Amino acid sequence: MKRKVTIEMIAQDAGVSKMTVSRALNSPEKLKKSTLIKILNSMKKYEYKPRFVARILAGSRSNTFGFVVKSNEDFIIPPFYGECIRGASDWFKKQNYRSMIFNMADEHSSSLFIDYVNSGLIDGLILFEGTHQESLLKALKDNDIPVVLVGEDPGEVYDFYSVSSDNYNGAKMAAEYLISKGSHEICYITGTGTKPSVAERLRGYMDAVRKHGLKAVTVSVENTLRGGMKAVEQLIKEHPGFDGLFCFSDLIAIGALRGLRKKGFDIPRDIRVIGFDNIHISEYVFPSLTTVSQDMSLMGEIAAKTLLQIMGETIPDSFEKHLKLPTRLIIRESA
Repeated sequence: MKRKVTIEMIAQDAGVSKMTVSRALNSPEKLKKSTLIKILNSMKKYEYKPRFVARILAGSRSNTFGFVVKSNEDFIIPPFYGECIRGASDWFKKQNYRSMIFNMADEHSSSLFIDYVNSGLIDGLILFEGTHQESLLKALKDNDIPVVLVGEDPGEVYDFYSVSSDNYNGAKMAAEYLISKGSHEICYITGTGTKPSVAERLRGYMDAVRKHGLKAVTVSVENTLRGGMKAVEQLIKEHPGFDGLFCFSDLIAIGALRGLRKKGFDIPRDIRVIGFDNIHISEYVFPSLTTVSQDMSLMGEIAAKTLLQIMGETIPDSFEKHLKLPTRLIIRESA
């Protein structure tokens, strides 16, 4: 059986201390060239490959950042998360950092995530709106884990850095556009839960329709294609005269388009439909989806840059801690 090589063996062979070997692994630039060469030669002689976890225990950073997401009931990660992760991952790669995704779909997944955090295998985290419990935020704050929230403003309780979109004005803009196109009964298919975006988009819709003296009609569903189809069935039964439809997300809107077309409605002649997010597929469905665009890739990139600045303690005093990006209306065929 091959003898296990230890850091003590390398230190003894090279004639240095274990601390010096550890420094060679984690901060080689701090050693004299001659000392580093001796240690590297000993490692080569014994075919020593330092374990990643051992390096972390020795005090080195993992150079790894985590994304915390949450899949829906079909175990599908919403496109919003994916677009943000792409923007952040691209930036991390440019800086030679690694990243990994944690799906908080169930208790087992949450437990695994906590193990990684407690083991020091993650240097920092990007958390997405709706993926976490308040207890998790408290634990991260108590353990000084660098965190940036994407999609929500955490308020004053935990005061993490955050990047989000102007959900209120985006929703208000969508409803105002439907009204300007002549829709008189505009329904809103909203999401579920207590996420800030759910509340803000609902508020924007309500303010717009009330301003024009119109009746507000809302249906709450899960953020899925199936949710959009179910909501349309309910609206047709309970509010058969609606002629405008605003949806919490593009996923819901695309499901709603499918449901309306199955019932024989012509879009946008009979009912105008608007989504929210501007995911890639929204341009390619039929009819192409009018939607409120939030720059998800940019949000991810900003979150990544912010996290690295926090780690390096290089946040300037003028930096906006809770950044809110503007939204814009993308007009296509559905409205």
